[in-house]
Amino acid sequence: MEEWIEETDVDGFNFSYIVSPETFCDFVELVVPELQRRGVYKLDYSPGTLREKFYGRGQSRLPENHPAAACRWTAPKGAMDSQLHTEEVR
Repeated sequence: MEEWIEETDVDGFNFSYIVSPETFCDFVELVVPELQRRGVYKLDYSPGTLREKFYGRGQSRLPENHPAAACRWTAPKGAMDSQLHTEEVR
C-alpha cells in the first residue's frame, strides 16, 4: 500500500469487496495505526464541511445567487420555539 501511494500518488483504497466484513475491525486496529506511524495515513480530519474543504472556510452553504439556493428549506417563524416548548413539557 505504501509503495502504491509513493509511486502512483493514489489517495484512497476501497476494501469493500476484497476484505470480508469481519476483518474491517482488524484492519482498523492493526493496519491503520501502522500506516499512521509511517506518516502515510492522516491522524485527524481538518475541521469543516466537505463544501468548505473544496471552496474554503465559511463556504459551507451555496451562495445566495446559486439557483439551488432558492430550494433551501427554512423553518417557519416560531417553529423552533414550539419545538423547545414541546420538549420541556415532556
